[in-house]
Amino acid sequence: MNVPAQPWPNVLPPELEQLVDEIARITQAPRELIISILICALAATVQRRCRVQRKSGLDGPVGVYLIAICDSGERKSAVQKLLFKALTEIQRLWSEEATHSVAAHRVEHALWREKVDALRDAMKRAVRKEESIDEIEKQLRVALEAEPQPSLALKLIYSDTTIEALLEGLHERGNSAVMVHDEFAQFCDGPMSRQLGALNALWSGSDWSVDRKTSGSFVLHDSSLTCLLQAQPVVFQRFLAKQGEQALGNGFFARVLVCWPYSTQGQRFESGSQGDYTKLNWFYDRCKTLLERSESRLLRFSPQAQANWNGIANSYEASMQPGGVYFAARDFASKAAENIARIAAIFHAFLIEDSDEICSETLQCAINLISFYGEQYVNIFGKYNPVTEQQRDLTDLEDWIQTTQNNKQWSCIPKAYILQYGPNRFRDKAKLDLLLDILASSLRITILKMNKKTVVYANTTIAAPQYYDSNRY
Repeated sequence: MNVPAQPWPNVLPPELEQLVDEIARITQAPRELIISILICALAATVQRRCRVQRKSGLDGPVGVYLIAICDSGERKSAVQKLLFKALTEIQRLWSEEATHSVAAHRVEHALWREKVDALRDAMKRAVRKEESIDEIEKQLRVALEAEPQPSLALKLIYSDTTIEALLEGLHERGNSAVMVHDEFAQFCDGPMSRQLGALNALWSGSDWSVDRKTSGSFVLHDSSLTCLLQAQPVVFQRFLAKQGEQALGNGFFARVLVCWPYSTQGQRFESGSQGDYTKLNWFYDRCKTLLERSESRLLRFSPQAQANWNGIANSYEASMQPGGVYFAARDFASKAAENIARIAAIFHAFLIEDSDEICSETLQCAINLISFYGEQYVNIFGKYNPVTEQQRDLTDLEDWIQTTQNNKQWSCIPKAYILQYGPNRFRDKAKLDLLLDILASSLRITILKMNKKTVVYANTTIAAPQYYDSNRY
């Protein structure tokens, strides 16, 4: 089910917030869609030369995987064209430079061929004359090893590609790429879905071996990949209905940040004003500048930011316990802290050059943004997780206990009262006992005995507690 939510304020640093505002005015596309595509463009710009250290001795790549679920007509292409303009132009420049080098390579290869042919002829003459060929053979070996190779253009953007082309490109045409798939059905139903292990490894920064029958095998090392997958709701819902549980089980979607934006269709009225491209022009210049640089950066948290990151990592870990907020979405929560570090590093690498230390303000933006994606993840994937129904029961029961205590101004509520007057689905004693035990183990409620009767109270109750008649129930 689509339960859309809009990102709350402060999910982006001010400069990027202003950029999103400008694009929203120009395209009138959903804000969540703009932010998701922007994150991909930022990652593609900085990931080739940046890594982030989450804690001492533990660093990794900054690539991100995102899925945007939108109906046709939400102006996905318009937003992507604006935000990927600099990436497209720099890739075109690289292609032109490679084209210019083809002629030079042709001449170099012709001269090399003449030299090799001359050495082979000299070897034949020496053999006929029964002379030593050791020196000629040595020169020929050196020449053969020095065969000029064509200069392949660096490639950054892979649109609706195959997994084979992507892996080969990362090996031969630069070890940083952004993969864009506009047709989610092709991505899921085609060969790409059978190579999710490779995508998981590339996200994690692990080496990946590629064995080929007709050409040389190779190993991808220190490659960086960002993915932007765009799906129409009907296609995505059909995919979840068929493969939802399997997709969640293979680990790929644990790494993905997914959003289902509110539609702006029917609200995009023209004002007649001319678009302001000030921030976009700044963004283009910044992208081109960073893409041309080659020095590597290892980004770290400031002491305060490190303490904050440790705290949020522990919070996500605790949220995976029974009764926790992410108990039903533990796959997302298990990668949330790392995604926070990546997003914070992406923001910092794009905006700050004179320091490799990520500040707590930048980290907080990343924390807020991942919280939004976490909410979206639970809303979208929740029904395909077998523990989600129980999670909803836990939340509803806790809310009912707290509301009842506040409305009646009771200090606690007898379990018998819940069985008699609570929501119908909680009037089964075995089910209620299980839910109450889980809530108590996660410290969301307290269970105690009063006059030989079991009573409960919510630990978050805010009304002043009053005495209730314990003999009544």
